[in-house]
This record gives sequence, structure tokens and C-alpha cells, in this order.
Amino acid sequence: MRWSVLLSLLVAVPALAQIPGTCEPGTAMGELNVSDVYARVFNGGNLFLGSNAPPGAGYLVPASLGHWAFYMANLVVGGQVNGEVRVSGRQYSFGEFWPGPLDSAGNPPADCTPYDRIYTVSRQDIERFLQTGDATDDLHDWPISLGAPVLDGDGVADNYNLHGGDQPSILGDQMAWWVMNDVGNVHKETGSNPLGIEVQVSAFAALARGPMIDHMTFYRYRLINRSPNRIDSVYIAIYTDTDLGEFGDDYVGSDTTLNLGFTYNAVAMDPYFGIPPSVGIEVIQGPVGLPNGRDDDRDGTTDESDERYGMTAFPCYWKNSSYPRNEPTTKQEWYFCLQGLIQNGEPMTEGGDGYESNGPITTFAYPGFPEANECWSMINNCEGGTYPPYDMRFIVSSGPFRMEPGQVQEVVFAMPYARGVNHLDSVAKLRVAAHVAQSAWDSGILDPSRVEVEPRHSFQLQVSTPFPNPFTDQTTIRYELSEAMAARIVVYDALGREVAILVDAEQQAGSYEVVFDGADLAPGTYIVRFEAAGEERSFSMVKLR
Repeated sequence: MRWSVLLSLLVAVPALAQIPGTCEPGTAMGELNVSDVYARVFNGGNLFLGSNAPPGAGYLVPASLGHWAFYMANLVVGGQVNGEVRVSGRQYSFGEFWPGPLDSAGNPPADCTPYDRIYTVSRQDIERFLQTGDATDDLHDWPISLGAPVLDGDGVADNYNLHGGDQPSILGDQMAWWVMNDVGNVHKETGSNPLGIEVQVSAFAALARGPMIDHMTFYRYRLINRSPNRIDSVYIAIYTDTDLGEFGDDYVGSDTTLNLGFTYNAVAMDPYFGIPPSVGIEVIQGPVGLPNGRDDDRDGTTDESDERYGMTAFPCYWKNSSYPRNEPTTKQEWYFCLQGLIQNGEPMTEGGDGYESNGPITTFAYPGFPEANECWSMINNCEGGTYPPYDMRFIVSSGPFRMEPGQVQEVVFAMPYARGVNHLDSVAKLRVAAHVAQSAWDSGILDPSRVEVEPRHSFQLQVSTPFPNPFTDQTTIRYELSEAMAARIVVYDALGREVAILVDAEQQAGSYEVVFDGADLAPGTYIVRFEAAGEERSFSMVKLR
């Protein structure tokens, strides 16, 4: 056989297809609520909007105000397998990730339902366990067998022995962890074949590490290529519909030096926030990229072996626009957008609406500083005009990179928030918040560390956090006294004013619960304080509308 014939046969061998399973969509929900952000997360690739989150109630910042800043955000991953475009993503329905891991051959579980769970643990949960021996279900069941990270405390590697000293490896002060895959069922939204990837997610927040950090959340995606195929030209992105307060008065912009895409209000006053804030999505750790002759990490060295990308594309969309300005739906449209192209594959150009201008080619929409009235921003279209306020959506993308079978990539996004003295000053303050997020990640203050506690007193005061939290009308506090003692439970508002005394009496040893009725209270943050035998426990709780 001639070598040319053999070579043609080798080239013609198709990529091994990942056969989709028959999994049901995930229904699990987790909550980040340790700081002044309340965020709901789901295990179908979607954040903030899901079957258990009423529209607009999935991301509240500040949580004490009860106003939403993100309507939804979704993970999108696209790449090529032997030249075939494959994408896993979603807009609002037909999610293309399913609960559970993939096996070594890249196959999903026969039934994904046992994996339909999100594990949420806080440092406070671990501290309470060390003081009382009482573990939450998620702390007790921490799924090391699925890849959940653990801090070793018993000297035995690759196990999880909570009573022996092991602890969940928590980023920040509260972390939700889950695993999902893109092979669990048919990709109805994009019409794509699966990529064959498993995604392990750590969503986390931090408390009392700076006022700006208290108003942001973070998302680490650990991508694993479980397929037998090499995936080329891979991009990872977050697609979002922010709806900053009133949904129809938004502008968007990008900051290429901060790897940040953001939303701000086009008007000076918002009916929900008053002075409007600004929120964004920031790539604080991008994927390790392919050599491209650029200094992507801006460290003075080009194309080092571990060089990571930042944000490489920022396309945006107007709701219900006509093709090719509309939001992507097919796998090819999504893949074009992940690269910073418009839906028909043509390049974006600076100026005007970004599609028909004569400006230079770019992958970033609206990089001008609106607070300085710069061109090209949505308040300065470079043609002497502005844009009408609208319901905007955008993508923050990073790539391309390559994933060999078994290869892992870790990418981290932050969602900063800031509020200035006016709607444009909020953008300036958001840039500061983006600096803070990047510095917090780079400095290691968000890295996992062991929780240590002082030795327990002879008596034990076991107190649970209020549940539900946030609440609308009532919330319940449970506690346990190991011996008879005086107990006092008081609720205060955010200004330290006494709102209610729930308990103030000598009580016998035993378990108790008290219901706090806050139906008549104004929305906001309240503090519940427990006092017994010289010890105190304080928890914040959020009253919604």
C-alpha cells in the first residue's frame, strides 16, 4: 500500500463520537449567602435562573437591598473535534450539561439522578462541627469520590475522614461544589454533538475581607476532557443577561486591560436601585493558551509554557434583534460568537453598531470609557451620537486552547459590583472592584485554609443559622443547651437597633426552636444574636420583599 493512500485513510478516520445518554435535567439548587450577595446556582450549566429561582430573584446584591443585578448567566464551551464544531451551552432553556461525572471512556451515568446535588459548605459550618460535633449533611457527605477537594488532616491521602481531621477545601468563606457533564443527553439548543467534557464547579463568596469583596462572587470551572478525542480551538465563556434593576435601561462595555465585561445604566436613576450600580464578569484566571506571539498575561514574557489568556472576546446583543445581530442559537453561531465574530462569521468592527462601520476589526465591543465620554462606548458611538437604552446581553470569552484526552483546564470568573455617586461613576468604581477581585485571587487570600477553633468550654451551646435565609415572612432558629443556663436571643437591624427579643429566660438543658415573624419588617439585613453563659453567636439574615 502506498504511503499516500495510507495517509488519506488515516486522515479520513472520523472522530469517535460521544453517544448522548438519557439523563434527566438537573434540579438541584445551591445558595451563596455568607456575604452581602445572595446567589442561586444550578447544576445544568446555568447560574441564578432555574426551576427553583423566580425570575429576577437569583442574584441579589447588595442582598440587604433585595434588588437583582443578574437575571441569569450560563456556561458555554465550544471547540472542534477533527474540524467538526461542537458546543455546549444554553440561553434560557434546554441546558446542555447534566449532573454527574463521566467514566474513563467518556460515558455518562446510566442514571444521572443520584448525582443531582450541589454541596454547599462554609467555614462557619466547619467551625460549628469542631465545636459541637454537629455536621451539616453537605459537610458530612462531601463527595471526594467525585473530585471535591479536601484538606488532609488525618495523614491519609485521597480519603475524607471528617472526624479524623480532614476538611473540605473551601475557597473564600462559603463554597458550593458540584460536577456535571455535556454527554448526559441530546443537545437540543445548539444541535451539537457532545464535546465529551466533565466540569467540576466551585462557586464561592468571601466575608469580611474588604467591602468590595463582600459584594462579589467567584466561579471556578475545572474542565476535564474525558473523550478519546483531542479538542482543538476551545473557548470557554459566560453568557449573561444582567437586567440591572429595570431591565430595559442598560448599556454594556468592556475593559480589555481588566479582562472585564460589564453593564451599567443608561439613565441617572433606576426605579429599583435609585443611583444605579454597575456589575461585570471578569476573567481572573484564564485557560493556558496556545502560542500566539502575544504576552497574554502581561508579565513581559511571550508564549511561556503556562501562559494564561484573559478575556479574548466580548460580543453583545440587543434583545429580539434581527440576524445577524441577534443572540446565537445554533452551534456555529455560538462558536462564531465565542471568537468575537458576529453570527454569520464576519468580524466585528469598531464604531457604530459594530457590524457595519468602517473601523478596524476587533473582538471587543464598546471598550471606550463611558465615564470619560470616550469613543467607542454606548454613550459615544464615534459618530456624534449615543445608543438608546435597551435590554442587553453579552458574552465574556477566553480562548483558544487545546485539550488532549484526559487534560484539565481551570478557569476562574469573578462577578464584581460597585456603586458610585452617579451611574457613570459606578463604572469607574467597578474598575476598582475588578482590580480588587484580581488582587484577591493573585494574593491568595481566597485560597483554602484549615479552620481552627479554641477548645470548647465544659458546656455546649449549639445554634443553627436561621432557616430559611433569606426569608419573606418567617424564619426559624434552632439551638441546643447542654445544661441549664440563662439564654437570650435578640434581633437587631443593620443600624444596631433592637427589633425583637425572642428569648430572655433561664432554660433547662435540651433542644429548642423559636420562630421569628418578620412579615411587617422592611426588606434588609438583620442580625440575630444569641447569648448564653458568657458566649455569643451572631448571624445575619436577609428579609426579602
